[in-house]
Amino acid sequence: SRAQMATLPILKPENFYDIAIEVAIIRPGPITGDLMHPYLNRRLKLEPVEYIHPDCKDILKRTLGVPLFQEQMMSIAKVMAGFSSAELDDLRRAISFNRSHIKMQRATTKLRERMTAKGIDIEVQERIIQATGNFSLYGFPESHAISFAYLAYASCWLKVNHAAEFYTGLINNQ
Repeated sequence: SRAQMATLPILKPENFYDIAIEVAIIRPGPITGDLMHPYLNRRLKLEPVEYIHPDCKDILKRTLGVPLFQEQMMSIAKVMAGFSSAELDDLRRAISFNRSHIKMQRATTKLRERMTAKGIDIEVQERIIQATGNFSLYGFPESHAISFAYLAYASCWLKVNHAAEFYTGLINNQ
C-alpha cells in the first residue's frame, strides 16, 4: 500500500522480521490506536522503550513495548488478568476478524475485573483496555504478518531478479 511504501524509508528494515512488523503496523488498529508512531520513534531511538507493566516486558520486548500482534494481546490477558485457555479463546474471537461489539465489551469487562482483583493499577488497566480495543480494529496475528511479509519479499525479489516474468505475471493477473 502507499502507507506501507511511505513507512519503509522511516522504518529502514534490516531483516525479515522488520518487514513483518511493517506489515502489522500499517493496519487500521495500530494506526488509529496510536501504536505506529511510538514503535517508529522507539525504533529510531527518539523515545525510550516503555512497557505497559514490568510483567509485560518479555511479551512486548521484540516489538519495543508496543503490542502489535494478536498473540501479544492474549499473552497480556493471561499474565495481567489470569485468563484461562477458554477465556483467551473468547478474547481471540472478540479481537479477530469476525469481531463483535458485545464480545469486546464482555472481554474488556472481564479483563478489568480480573486486573482489579489482582491489584493492577488503574492506569495500567486503562492502557491494556485501550490497546485491546484499538487492536480489535483489524490487528494481525503474527503468523499473518509473517506470511504477508514473505509475499512482499518474494514479489520484490522477483521484480528485481526476473522483471520480465514478474511484469508478465502482473499483467496476466490484471
